[in-house]
Amino acid sequence: MSILFWLCGGLLVYTYGAYPLALALLVPVVRKLRRAHRTEEQHYPSVSVLLSAYNEEKHITDRLANILAQDYPNTKLQVLVGSDGSTDATDSCVRACPDPRVCLFDFLERGGKPSVLKRLVPHATGELLVFTDANTQWQPDALKKLARHFADPRIGGVCGRLVFQGKDVRTDESPYWKLETFLKTNESALDSCLGANGAIYAIRRSAWPEIPDNTFVDDFVIGMRVREQGLRVLYDTEAVATEELPVTVGHEMTRRIRIGAGDFQALVLCWRSLLPWRGLYTWSFWSHKVLRWFGPFFMIGALVANYFLLPAPFFLVTMMLQLAFYALALLGVIVRRKFILFSAPHYFAVINLALLLGFFRYLTGTQRAAWRRTAR
Repeated sequence: MSILFWLCGGLLVYTYGAYPLALALLVPVVRKLRRAHRTEEQHYPSVSVLLSAYNEEKHITDRLANILAQDYPNTKLQVLVGSDGSTDATDSCVRACPDPRVCLFDFLERGGKPSVLKRLVPHATGELLVFTDANTQWQPDALKKLARHFADPRIGGVCGRLVFQGKDVRTDESPYWKLETFLKTNESALDSCLGANGAIYAIRRSAWPEIPDNTFVDDFVIGMRVREQGLRVLYDTEAVATEELPVTVGHEMTRRIRIGAGDFQALVLCWRSLLPWRGLYTWSFWSHKVLRWFGPFFMIGALVANYFLLPAPFFLVTMMLQLAFYALALLGVIVRRKFILFSAPHYFAVINLALLLGFFRYLTGTQRAAWRRTAR
């Protein structure tokens, strides 16, 4: 039990504390030793923007206008919209767009986002495939910021930065997203960003990887498989996209459980990235993602082991600290928007609960690629 306690507790401390510190110390050294990748601000390869939409009549018109208003040469832009069995006015809204660069593919049977993207790719004419969502808005220069990195042939993909907005932006997410931004930025400098963000990322058309139709987190898997081809995937904080937060905590929890199921599926789909001879990239994958995904089991293991080690004085203290942490997380349900003392434990507990539920959903095969659209 002592070994179990120290193993579970140590791995949690490593993935959330020691790994970010080691990354911060290692990245400056790597930057000095490695030749910087080449960027060209006026590099304008042809791009195909791919968008999967399901019942998005509320957002699709504004989304298309936002894409077409990008500070990018008109002749270098193509927009492909795949309507995934929409039953509202999504299709007619897209058809009403007068711009010939917009093409609609109305798929009658719903197959899920990965299936739609796979069917759109053969129609893409751009050198770059750029992926986004219907509820996203890009900054005017976002596409240009992504494209500039592809002047270097070693770059296979670039992921932009997603910023949440709305009347009720939850402060409990702030420490988590600050840590994620720090890790993504430094992992990108070290080797590659792990996966991508579905709101804004681009890959070379030649690097498009085949993915199963039932892929739950297609953006993550696509980014990982681009890296497995020997190409780097970068994170650019200046290529900004914004999204509204889900309207309720329940909707957000549903989304996180789906992502949790996709995380465990990604272990199978991206097994090559687990191989140790891939170097620093594999180290980041294990440290940042894999150990975090198993975090709920480490938390349970540490608590159970601690119980059996009582009443030794040291383990009495660690048990009290663990119980105090979970008590703060529960209190965070009430006051999480006011005090970080409650909000941070609450958010940490919630994301790990979602991972645990996602694990069982993946294990039982109850998660589907075609999920219900999150209310916004």
